[in-house]
Amino acid sequence: MIENNIEEYRKDLLEKKNLLDSAIVQLKSEFVGIDNVIDQIADAIGAWLFFPEMQEKPVIINLWGLTGIGKTSLVKRFSQLIDYNERYYRFDLGESTGKYFDIQDSFKEIYENCDKEPFIIGLDEFQFARTINENQEEIDKSSSRAIWDLLDSGKFDLIDFNYNIGVFSKLIKKLDLSLSKGVEVENGLVTLNADIHKNILEITEDDDNDDEDGNDESSKINKEKKLYFIPEVNLNNIFYAVADMFLSKSELRDKLDKLDGEATIEYLIQLYKKTLKPKTVDCSKALVFIMGNLDEVYSMTHDFNPDMNADEFNKQSLKISVTQVKNALLARFRSEQIARLGNIHIIYPSFTSEAFHRIIELELSKIQKKIKSIYNFDLTFDKGINELIYEEGVYPTQGTRPLFTTVQQIVNARLGKILNEVYINGYFVDRLHFAIDEEGSTKDVASLKIKFYKDEKLVHEWADKQSLVLGKLRQEKLNDEQAIVAVHESGHAIVSSILMHTIPDSIFSVTADSNSQGFVLARPQWNYISKKEIVNRLAVLMGGLVAERIVFGDENITIGASSDLQNATKLATYVLYACGMGNMLALFGNENMDETPNVIFDDAREGINREAKALLEAAENLAQKTLETQRVLLLQLANYLSDKRAVSKDLMMEFLVKYAVDFKKEDIITDADHLFYRDHLKKQVDAL
Repeated sequence: MIENNIEEYRKDLLEKKNLLDSAIVQLKSEFVGIDNVIDQIADAIGAWLFFPEMQEKPVIINLWGLTGIGKTSLVKRFSQLIDYNERYYRFDLGESTGKYFDIQDSFKEIYENCDKEPFIIGLDEFQFARTINENQEEIDKSSSRAIWDLLDSGKFDLIDFNYNIGVFSKLIKKLDLSLSKGVEVENGLVTLNADIHKNILEITEDDDNDDEDGNDESSKINKEKKLYFIPEVNLNNIFYAVADMFLSKSELRDKLDKLDGEATIEYLIQLYKKTLKPKTVDCSKALVFIMGNLDEVYSMTHDFNPDMNADEFNKQSLKISVTQVKNALLARFRSEQIARLGNIHIIYPSFTSEAFHRIIELELSKIQKKIKSIYNFDLTFDKGINELIYEEGVYPTQGTRPLFTTVQQIVNARLGKILNEVYINGYFVDRLHFAIDEEGSTKDVASLKIKFYKDEKLVHEWADKQSLVLGKLRQEKLNDEQAIVAVHESGHAIVSSILMHTIPDSIFSVTADSNSQGFVLARPQWNYISKKEIVNRLAVLMGGLVAERIVFGDENITIGASSDLQNATKLATYVLYACGMGNMLALFGNENMDETPNVIFDDAREGINREAKALLEAAENLAQKTLETQRVLLLQLANYLSDKRAVSKDLMMEFLVKYAVDFKKEDIITDADHLFYRDHLKKQVDAL
C-alpha cells in the first residue's frame, strides 16, 4: 500500500472499531442478562467486520437458547447498530415451505443487491431445518439444501432455467424455419416474404406495431413500412432471458439491427448457450447467524412452574457445554452438516431473577418515554408494580414473552381509561403515579391506585382492580392439604441438609403450578454420584414419606410419595444394574427386553433385585433415624410451612441453626469441586 492508501485504510478501521465499541455499549444497555453473549458475538465478528477482503467463506455464528430469550431481536438490533440494517436478511426456517431454487434465488438476489459487498443473513428457528426425523430417518427436504450450500463454502452454481429461456429456444427454431422458407433479412428487417414470417411467428397487427419506445403517429407510419425479423413481443422474451448480459433492451435491439438472418440465428444461439451456463453466486463474504432453540439441553425446560427459582435455573443453564449442543444437534442433522456449522456456538443463559426485574424496569421505562413524548407528562411507578408484574408474569423457563404480556395487562391496558380522566374529565396533570393499594387488595385481586399530580400536588385519584391469576394460586390454603405437604417437603429438606450437607434453595408447601402441590429445590453441587452416598441420596427421596409417618402415624400416610418412590427405585436399580455398584461388576437386563444386548439376565427371585431392595430398605431406615433425631426441627419447619407457602435458603439455615441436633454450619458444602478426589489423588502421589 502507498502511504495515502494506508492512512485511508487506518481511518476506515478506526471508524469500524468505534462503531463496534458503541454498538456493544448500546446492546448491553438494551438487552439484560446477556453481556457475555454480546461480548462473544463482538469477538467472533471482528475479522469479518474489519478485514472482509481476507474472507474466503462465510463467518457462521450459532446462537442457541430458550424461546423468548431475545436471539432474533439481538441480531436485528446488532445489524442496525453497525450500519448493516439495509444488508440484513432474515429467513424464518419454521415458516419456510419453499423449494431449493426459491431459497437459492433469494441468496442470489441478496448477493446482487449488495453489489458483492459483505452482508448479514439470519437463519432463524434453525431447529426446523432438520434433515433427520425423530426416528433417525433421513428427511427429503429440498428447501434446506441451498442452506447447506451456503454454510459450506458460501459459493454455489445457479442454472437460471426459467419460462423465458424455454420460449427463447422455441423462437430460435421458428426463426430458422422462416429462413428455410425463403424469408430474407437485412439489418434486422425482413426484406422478402414478410407474410411467411408473420405466419410462422404468429404475428398479429398489434404485435407488429407493439413498440415500447414510441406511440406517436410517425412511429406507426414507419412501422407499416418495415417488419423486424425479431418483433418487439419476441424481443421481450429474449431480453428477460439474457437481462444480465445487457444494460437495456435497446442495447440488444441495436445489436440485432446490424445483422442479417443467418448472423442473427448464430448470435441468438450464442446467447442461448450462455444462459445455460451455471452462474456462480458468491456469498463467501457473508456473516451468517444461526438462531435456534434446543430445549433438551436446558434442564427443567418443560417445567412451567412459575415458582421455580430463576437463579437456580440460570445456574443450570450456565453449565451447558458445546458438546451438549452438538449432541442435541445430532438428533436433527447429519454429522457432516453439524461440522458445517463450525465451532462458534454461543449459548444463552436463562434469565436470573435480577435480570427479570431489570427487564421489567426497561419495559416500564419505554412506556414512560412514550407517554412523555406524546402527552408531555411524567409517568412513575411504585416498586410494588414491578413486584406485581414479576409475580404474575415470570415463568423462568419461558423467557420474556409472558412477562411482556403481563406488562400489557397491568399498565398499557389502563392507559386509555387514564387518558380519558385527564382529557375528558379535565384532570390536567404533569405526572401520573402507579401504586398498589394494599388495603384494597385481596388474595384474588390487586388494587391499583393511580394518583394525578399537578405541580406535585395531588389533584385526583383513580382506582382499578387487577385480577390475580398466579397470586390467587399462591395463597396459603391453611387446610389439611397444606399441612400434609408441609410435613412431606420438610422431610425432604431436612434429610438433604443433614445427610447431603446441601441446603435447599427453596421449599414450597403451596405453589402456583396446578400439577404440583409443593416441592423442594435442592441439588447437590457436585455432578457425580459415589458409591458411599447412594443410600444418603435415596434417603432424601424417602424423606417425605417417612416424615408423614413420624408426624401423622403409619395409618395416615398419603399417596403423595408415588413419584419419590419411583425415582428412588430408578436410582437404586440404575446404580446396581448399569453402574456395577453391587456385588458383581456387570450390566444386567431382564427377559422383557426387546433385544438381547450384552447383559446378564437377572432372576428376580434370587438375583440383583435383592440388592436393590436392600438399598431402599437401608435408605428408609436412615431417613427414619435422621428425622426422629431431628424431630423438633421437623415439627417446627413443618408448622411454619403449614401457615406460610415457602421457606427460603436463608430461612432454612436459621431453622437448622436453631433446632437441628448436632448441626454445624461449616459442614454445609459450598466448594463442590474440592471435596475428596483431587486431594486424595495428590496426597498419594506426594507419598510416592
